[in-house]
Amino acid sequence: MENRPISSQQFSALLFLLLIGSVLVYVPGITAAQSAWIAILAGAVIGIWVLYAVISLHEMFPGQRITQISTLVLGKVPGTILNILFLWSIFIFACGLLYDFYILLNFINPAIAVEVLCFIIILTCVYCLYQGLNIIGRLGELSVWISLIFLILGIGIALPLADFSNLKPLASAWKPLAAGTFFSADWPFAIVVVLGLFLPLVATIKEHTKQIYGWYLISALLLAILSAETLAILGPELSESTRFPLFLIYRLIGFGEFRRLELIFLFLWLISGITPIIILYQGLNFIVQDIFRLKDYIKLILPLGLVLGVFTLYMFPSDMLYDILENKYSPLFTFPVNFLYPTLLLLAAGIQKKRASSKSTPGSAPARPEKPSLPATRPR
Repeated sequence: MENRPISSQQFSALLFLLLIGSVLVYVPGITAAQSAWIAILAGAVIGIWVLYAVISLHEMFPGQRITQISTLVLGKVPGTILNILFLWSIFIFACGLLYDFYILLNFINPAIAVEVLCFIIILTCVYCLYQGLNIIGRLGELSVWISLIFLILGIGIALPLADFSNLKPLASAWKPLAAGTFFSADWPFAIVVVLGLFLPLVATIKEHTKQIYGWYLISALLLAILSAETLAILGPELSESTRFPLFLIYRLIGFGEFRRLELIFLFLWLISGITPIIILYQGLNFIVQDIFRLKDYIKLILPLGLVLGVFTLYMFPSDMLYDILENKYSPLFTFPVNFLYPTLLLLAAGIQKKRASSKSTPGSAPARPEKPSLPATRPR
């Protein structure tokens, strides 16, 4: 296995699939009801700060992962503590995505047990990680355009079912809108912090920073449009109570005798669903490697995957418990960690850089005292 550098285009594709795949089958920020799409746009503003902080840290410390920057800037002990909190946050996200994905597959094919589906997904991710990051980048680059076409096609064919009166009144109460902004900022947008673990492996990132921000904005815009259309078709109540509202919409669509259009979009759900799990799974390997200062992470891949699968099955035995833990309590921990982690590192790195530059300024250095001159004659 060799982690060769990936291109900025491949990195942008992984960013797009990470955001889209994390929330493709449900409406993020649904606590804002009919204003959920506004909450998504507001949450995207918070997420773009996280992306900016991560990229800025990479420019200040090229070749270093964000977990390595943490110990460099804050010191060994405080940096390691922050890295452990970051590890737990990413682990919670990975468990939630894994649960969502195998429940969706079980919803499509109930004949297969969720335990079997869970470990099929884990073994698929294990195989991809053993192939190396470059293979994951190629997978993202190949599938991003197909996913984008399917998304636009799905939005277009579902548009006749939309009743935009379901989106009124807009922002009628600020508390639900604020809650929706918080939850959508937490998932999916703040999760871009995990990409700080991959930036050292991206080639020519300085020349293509605008491209990365562009794909981020495209993802946010598509999620807002998709959420607005889902709310317009199903209404806020049905969108919130349905387990997979987008899947239900595609089941409602048909052309004459041609039904079951949701199966056409199965490729979109498979690719965009498994890619975020692979990214977070790889991120967990990087974090554990840096915490324990291991030479490589290849021996961690399979054990971490088994821990992830078993922990997910026991942590989320039902949808009810999943809703309580993942959608109500987890964001109170994951969002502060994912937002403050890069923010604190960027502030600390900026202060450190400012102090270093002030010490090296010639005008601030004190003048050296002149050496005393030797006497003209030797004393007798």
